[in-house]
Amino acid sequence: MIDANLPAWLRGLGLRLATLAAATGLMLAAIPPADARQQDEPAPTQAEPDETKTTPEEADRQEVLQDSVYVDPRATAAMQGNFPELYTGIILPRNSDRLIAQMARGSARLDPAMIDRFIKGAARQLTDHSNIEAISRPDGQYSRIQEIETGGRYLMLPYTDVPADQRDRRFLQVYNTKLLEIAPELLSNHLYARVQVMQALSRMEDPQALRILVPLLADDTQPLLVKQLAAEGIKRIALATGIELSPTDREQAATALVGFLRSNPDAYWMAQARALQALGALRQVSGIQNRERAIFADETMAALASDDLRIESRAWAGWSLGMYIIPPNYPQLNYSLAAYELGRLAEEIAGRIVELSDPREAASYNPERVKYLTGLLVEPIFEAFDGSSKLPPRQSGMRNLQALGPHRQYVERVHQLIRQLAGASVELTRAVGSQRPAARDAVIARLNELRGFLNENRPQENTFVPGGRQFALSDAS
Repeated sequence: MIDANLPAWLRGLGLRLATLAAATGLMLAAIPPADARQQDEPAPTQAEPDETKTTPEEADRQEVLQDSVYVDPRATAAMQGNFPELYTGIILPRNSDRLIAQMARGSARLDPAMIDRFIKGAARQLTDHSNIEAISRPDGQYSRIQEIETGGRYLMLPYTDVPADQRDRRFLQVYNTKLLEIAPELLSNHLYARVQVMQALSRMEDPQALRILVPLLADDTQPLLVKQLAAEGIKRIALATGIELSPTDREQAATALVGFLRSNPDAYWMAQARALQALGALRQVSGIQNRERAIFADETMAALASDDLRIESRAWAGWSLGMYIIPPNYPQLNYSLAAYELGRLAEEIAGRIVELSDPREAASYNPERVKYLTGLLVEPIFEAFDGSSKLPPRQSGMRNLQALGPHRQYVERVHQLIRQLAGASVELTRAVGSQRPAARDAVIARLNELRGFLNENRPQENTFVPGGRQFALSDAS
């Protein structure tokens, strides 16, 4: 998403190119796909304190807007540096993208030299100084701006334009190898080049890419957007390879993700959420040398329980807790605590849904925001219990764990209450006009039921890992 404060000329750019607006005067929006009006209205300006009480919807919207713009000094540096132009002598012939797409499908002869030229030609377009200058000027030549966007599209072409089940394996081996050879040059160039090559690497789904993606998470010179895309790439690799990914690769990636979360507590929520998703997708609860400490799961638990994080980050932390594979004879983890914190988060989200659907504020009712919040209940939080559709049936989700032990009854009860609450919230999103008050009352009833259970049934232990960090058991409010 691009913030409404961006100049019209920048908002008119293509989606991939627009995500690059992340430096001085160019603001990277890290907001959920909430209502469309939010994107068209200017952000609030500085003003004298107003004694007028804001509506619940306005308060919620202000929270989103406050987190919608993140100016990253590392992105600023990556836009202002003096970077070399790459492969200046390479000009791509017309329709070269069609030829590459045909190779990717296996319907044209595999030509490694053409693949090499295609990738280097895209790199030339992304690092051409005239193209970069055009992006930076309101009156920039449109054909130059298009060259940047086309260069990014070319790098991603095999991953975005050709369905996964139609991709030729021999082609991918050659293409991935060539792209990984050139990627370091682009990752030390202008911000535009960095982000566009990361868009491609994040879609590669090739374990070879881990040698680039994992170190990026700890690289102090790289913008957060690059690290966010690195986490996305790790997540996709983990989901695509499943059990074929080696334990060493899993541990190295998970260790880097935990390091990223600890080193960037103030990162915008989407970067945090992608790192947490990647941890869950890796499914490794602990490292080899500290096998019984569950350090990866414990870090995820800390994110779920943190009231300082956005609800989106916490929801995906909960999802990750439901994805971890617990080895046989592993020390008993406190899944009652995990279920309690998931219930507390669901209660908070539902409370916002109730506030946003207040019939006294019907004129400003925002159904898209209510749908968005309901989606957090239905997808990450619910999947934390029932498992992910992206993984084999009954092989993820806390309810499917053999390792629940004495916590099964508690987990099942919280799951039942959240399922009922999510169902009522879905019905509210479908309600129109006079149907809305009754649908809202149903959400309130389910919310009170969940809240009452949580307040009367706090877990007895406040650690997730035996002997691990302690968590404050806050009331459901």
